[in-house]
Amino acid sequence: MTKLLITCVGENNQIFHFRILTLFKTIKAFGGNLAKAKLLANFVDDVDITIAKSLKKMGVYVNVVKPYHNNLQRHCNKIRMLDIDEDYDVLVALDCDTAVTRDFSSEISTSSFRRCDSLLDPLDIQKWQYFYSYFNLPMPDNEKKIHANSAVLFIPKKYVRSLSTSWLHYANLVNDTFFSNDKWNKIGQHKYYTDQFALSLALADQNIDVNLLPAEFNIHINGSYQSWADQLHPYILSYHHNITNDWKLQTTGMTVPDQYIKNVNDCLIQ
Repeated sequence: MTKLLITCVGENNQIFHFRILTLFKTIKAFGGNLAKAKLLANFVDDVDITIAKSLKKMGVYVNVVKPYHNNLQRHCNKIRMLDIDEDYDVLVALDCDTAVTRDFSSEISTSSFRRCDSLLDPLDIQKWQYFYSYFNLPMPDNEKKIHANSAVLFIPKKYVRSLSTSWLHYANLVNDTFFSNDKWNKIGQHKYYTDQFALSLALADQNIDVNLLPAEFNIHINGSYQSWADQLHPYILSYHHNITNDWKLQTTGMTVPDQYIKNVNDCLIQ
């Protein structure tokens, strides 16, 4: 049986407490075989003792990680997930503003690196060509593989150590290069994507072939641009800041995804 480590990284504040609790509650409620995996929540700098107790009660291990240097975009702290010293076959590294709605263990491979397609691309193709060429790396031929979305990553252990080193290396390089010339001024306007820019380069540097996940892993609760997903049965919902004042996921108006959002919200009040 494939040994999975399912993990995330979040800040020690109220919004991330909600996100991390939601992620693991939904894994336990709807994840099927995923609920049997080793579950680990990482917090940057510190963790609230009450939240830690709640997670441990669910069977989730809790870990505190150090942030990278202050100049590096905080999202890059997710690279810490690749430094976890545990016995596993595949690292399932998730953004904590996600909710699991179905068992996706059948989509996990011990040999293939898998991630989502990027629906929202911060750069046009010319900027991407410049971006890759600046670091003397080959740009993927498949346009969907150019921009590496880092929200959902299935990483076989054989890739973890080298990818961790390379990902952090390029995060620092990209961060130090922002605003260094006219073209980088434009790229630097999207500094929010530093970790994804760096992952794109690291995958090229390590020559890791990407096997993209199906669209059911990329259902976002943040706009009408996803009307194509109206009839899709999501594995994961990415909700970002789209939560109600009483800490529920906002519905989307999409017929099938909203059914799963209702399931998640019902789970949160239990």
